[in-house]
Amino acid sequence: MKRGLLVLAVALPAFATPALMPALAQSACMEPAAPTMPDGKTAARAEIIAAAGAAKDFVTKSDDYQNCLNAEYAETVKKLTAEKAKVDPKMNSEREAKITANQKKKEEVGKAYGATAAAYKAANPPAAK
Repeated sequence: MKRGLLVLAVALPAFATPALMPALAQSACMEPAAPTMPDGKTAARAEIIAAAGAAKDFVTKSDDYQNCLNAEYAETVKKLTAEKAKVDPKMNSEREAKITANQKKKEEVGKAYGATAAAYKAANPPAAK
């Protein structure tokens, strides 16, 4: 009985993997994960500096992601046109939706960092001279 379960545990993923390949191969572009911001009221200065770096890194990686989506779409259109195949307008709308969603995340990260930095400054006013 255990051996039969072991065979199933090994065999099923092997058969399922080829079926998943087209879905996984749809896009080579990987959307970056949005960073979380620390609580500016209680965070240390180093955490605020790290948050700024994480926000900048996220924006850079998001720009790369959006450029990748655009390049991938352009390449697909070029290939389909060369094959005299019809370009599905849904492909473009899906690309635009991904870019719009990612752009919104970039704006949210920027606002979140701005709020974090403002809270840090309010909780840690500069020393009087």
